[in-house]
Amino acid sequence: MPVPSPSPKENYEVYISRCIKAIYDEYGHEQATAICNSQWGNKNMKNSEEIFVLKPKKAENRGTYLSRCSAHSRMKADYPSMKDRMGFCLNSFNSYYKYWSKLDNYGEAETEGTALGDCIAKEKAKGFDYKESYAHCASKVVVTAGPIVLAEDNLIVEPVAMEDTPVSIDFDDTANTPNGRELLQKLIDSGVMVHIITRRQQSASKAVYDLADEFGIPHDRVHFTNGKLKWEMIKALGIKKHIDNNPDELKAIKENLPDVIAEKFEEMI
Repeated sequence: MPVPSPSPKENYEVYISRCIKAIYDEYGHEQATAICNSQWGNKNMKNSEEIFVLKPKKAENRGTYLSRCSAHSRMKADYPSMKDRMGFCLNSFNSYYKYWSKLDNYGEAETEGTALGDCIAKEKAKGFDYKESYAHCASKVVVTAGPIVLAEDNLIVEPVAMEDTPVSIDFDDTANTPNGRELLQKLIDSGVMVHIITRRQQSASKAVYDLADEFGIPHDRVHFTNGKLKWEMIKALGIKKHIDNNPDELKAIKENLPDVIAEKFEEMI
């Protein structure tokens, strides 16, 4: 039986369910799932000149790119469903990295200090050369909607856990705003371990804990600096990315913790 194509208004979940049912008897569940995911990926790649793609930066790791891509206003407009948007971002990320891995002048220094670089180091320790390691690691992606099949070579990309590096966010005028709540939900939906760090006194904790409870953030991931700048707390917790609206906090982080990404809240919404 021919593999059905996605209709223009059909979302990922509806199409995959319909497609698998249509070809299940011929291919079985596992192969049918792979084929249908491939068809969905092909649909997203058709008429590529008309499709907006947010280009990854060369040294950008997977988690940072996914956060930036899924939060982009154009991506939100083109893919209102978080699952569809994340799937497209993942395909974009992998396509670029597979291209870069073939360039002769694309050296190991480009990936040092990134999640991709860490993965490459582990693969090389197993005996693979750099390009083999790159190809393996560039295919390990995060996906919230099941396996993706890259149409170029029918490579099945299985779901893996989101990078476990924790992210922290300020509370006042950041997490407790409407945009902040939306950002919190997006991070949590993506599998990010979120901490709330606030300069509030512990005695003024009720509103902070209420927000944490609303989003299912455990109280041991809520931290009060009691008026002190947050960078020391960030260092103690091993946070690698902090989101804040206070320029003094961002400046202090950059000066004292150069390896930590200090994101200005207003630029993420």
